[in-house]
Amino acid sequence: MNKSFEISKIFHFDMTHRLSFHEGKCRNLHGHTYKLEVFVRGIPDKNGFVIDFGDLKRIVSEEVIEFLDHAVAVYEKDDLLVDAVCDRFRTVLFPFETSAENLCAWIAERLQSRSLNISKIILWE
Repeated sequence: MNKSFEISKIFHFDMTHRLSFHEGKCRNLHGHTYKLEVFVRGIPDKNGFVIDFGDLKRIVSEEVIEFLDHAVAVYEKDDLLVDAVCDRFRTVLFPFETSAENLCAWIAERLQSRSLNISKIILWE
């Protein structure tokens, strides 16, 4: 079988952040229950797997969910949040504003470093 297939798995995590540049409500510290869908593409192995769902769950949990769940995501140049929360709460510092788009790129990079053939990342707030 030489056809390529795509599978996906959905994950959930809770995270707090703010967008320091935003002119509206998102400028304030707020949280989301995020829904993350990770798509992996490949040619199935002899058993018909592109990837074992258990392996996908373990990798995404180790690389993303355990890192972000119940954390405060902080842009490292956001002095207001860096000073207010970094020593008081579970914090993850990022070199970018924590928009959904930037988080998707970060997630994809972390997962591709684990040799996953990521074809798509969808992140819902």
